[in-house]
Amino acid sequence: MKIKTVYIENFRGYKNKVNIDFDSLTAFVGKNDAGKSTILEALDIFFNEGKNIIKIDKDDVCIHGSSDVFSIGICFEKFPEKIIVDSTVETTLKDEFLLNDRDMLEVRKDFKNGKKVGTYIVANYPTAPELKDIHLKSINDLKKILDSYDLEVEDNRKSSLIRKKIFDSVDNEELSVSEIPIDEQGAKQIWSSLEQYMPLYELFQSDRKNLDQDDEVQSPVKLLIKEILKQDDMEKRLNEIFNEIQTKTKTLTDRTVTKISEMNPEIASELKSEFAKPNWSSVFKFSLDTDQGISLNKRGSGVRRLILLNFFRAEAERRSSERKVPTVIYAFEEPETSQHPEHQKILIEAFKELANYDVNQVILTTHSPATVKMLNIENLRFITKNSVNETVIFSTSENPDILKEISADLGILPNIEPFNLNEVKLAVCVEGKNDIAFLKNINKSIACLKQIIDLEREDIIFIPMGGSTLQFWVNEDYLGKLNLAQFHIYDSDIGSKKEHKYTEYIDIINTRENSFGMETRMREFENYVPYTILEDYYDSLVLGDVEKWDTSDIPELVATHVHNSAESRACDWDDLSDEKKKKKIGTIKNRFNKEHILKAEEADLLECGFLEEIKIWHESMKRLLG
Repeated sequence: MKIKTVYIENFRGYKNKVNIDFDSLTAFVGKNDAGKSTILEALDIFFNEGKNIIKIDKDDVCIHGSSDVFSIGICFEKFPEKIIVDSTVETTLKDEFLLNDRDMLEVRKDFKNGKKVGTYIVANYPTAPELKDIHLKSINDLKKILDSYDLEVEDNRKSSLIRKKIFDSVDNEELSVSEIPIDEQGAKQIWSSLEQYMPLYELFQSDRKNLDQDDEVQSPVKLLIKEILKQDDMEKRLNEIFNEIQTKTKTLTDRTVTKISEMNPEIASELKSEFAKPNWSSVFKFSLDTDQGISLNKRGSGVRRLILLNFFRAEAERRSSERKVPTVIYAFEEPETSQHPEHQKILIEAFKELANYDVNQVILTTHSPATVKMLNIENLRFITKNSVNETVIFSTSENPDILKEISADLGILPNIEPFNLNEVKLAVCVEGKNDIAFLKNINKSIACLKQIIDLEREDIIFIPMGGSTLQFWVNEDYLGKLNLAQFHIYDSDIGSKKEHKYTEYIDIINTRENSFGMETRMREFENYVPYTILEDYYDSLVLGDVEKWDTSDIPELVATHVHNSAESRACDWDDLSDEKKKKKIGTIKNRFNKEHILKAEEADLLECGFLEEIKIWHESMKRLLG
């Protein structure tokens, strides 16, 4: 199951009910004390009920609220199609009328005075009096209803079969929102079946000192050893060994004292056998040292935190495997804390990769401009205060204008190099620097393209917009204020997960005066490097035979060939890490756009069928220049 929507009411700074939409990766952005961490901690309370990181406190209720109860609810999607109740009988949540009006599983938990006081399934439920509280009835009560309608079922010991028969026999077309308390008799069976599908929620906070002893924070390996000792009753087995040694040792010392008393009773009376129980986590010494012999606890706080963070990831995977839960939710509070910008990039890419797996969800909080610029805008949630000082949360889909508020709040500026506005007439906007290299170099190589428009003109600037990130929107807004003619061309990415991600934005561009936007017909610019040229560079690789050239990831295809053809390779392409694959593909992309395209001739583009489309790009730019 995966989170689709979370709502919080009367919890800490959230007085009124707040609904929050979630994606595979969701990042909460806002100033300090805006309420970002509160959401992560609310989720920990919902899933772990005070048994994990966050303890439930009687003061968690909002001090401005009118009730002493706070509520946390979650709407789940991708819930199991069928569940088993009554030991062997399969049923569905839909057949049991346990889905809400959006066909999602909605579960709400209420808390009071530091304790959970109720768990409810909020459902679109039949209003017929005969069906009221049917999930809370005992098997005997269900049998009475069955008898009153003169109905029979295959096995009247199975409550789900009886309920289905009653549902089918009673008019249940009229539905309304109802709360089914699943802590009570009857519904408990269904909840126990659903609980095994509940995601594992793991929270990594920005400040671990309030959770671990200082020496554990200083040396994360100690925390690893402590956690290992908890696994598989390991500490229990060590204690059994200790008790056996203690017993045998005491037997020997008692004999010794007996012998001493025969010679000197006075000394013997002063002796007693004591055996101190060891602190097992300090018994085992292990270190992660560098090749230069520098121990981990001598490294910087950023390195220690990086190890703790990745230990957290590894532990979450282990616990998920042990519990056999289908989904893991990773929640990271301010993961950029103490991290070098390069490490921040690596972390964010790792989080994106985690979120790509269907069994994961990733939740982040941040107020770092660098972190936010690396995330896709659809993943952002902005937390702020409204005019009456209430906490409100916006997604970019609900309010696209919120992007301006985020950029202003975090101080994000355009990453466009300064230029002379008096000279510039046209801005050519592409996704990245490789795309700029491709356009400039193909214009330089092919005479007929340069005759249409010379892209080295001083009145043309090229701007890498940075994909569908916040930086993209900041740059675009900046360009709009300059009143320049704009030509936007972006990869269509057909055949990939990012297919047509710019379509909506390009539609908006094309409504503006003196602006034109389009996507490439093929997957990306690298697909326009003629295969007749590439075959000269990569022996035994016949790219002309690629069946779906327009949708294939050509750089990856070439990178795979180059790697597997190398005699010195340590392993095949499929065994490489994703990071190494990405680096090798990046090298090939760089060669495509900066070297290979310079060797292309008009005849090559004609033979491959690329020339006419590339001419259209150039003609569009010329038309905008006037």
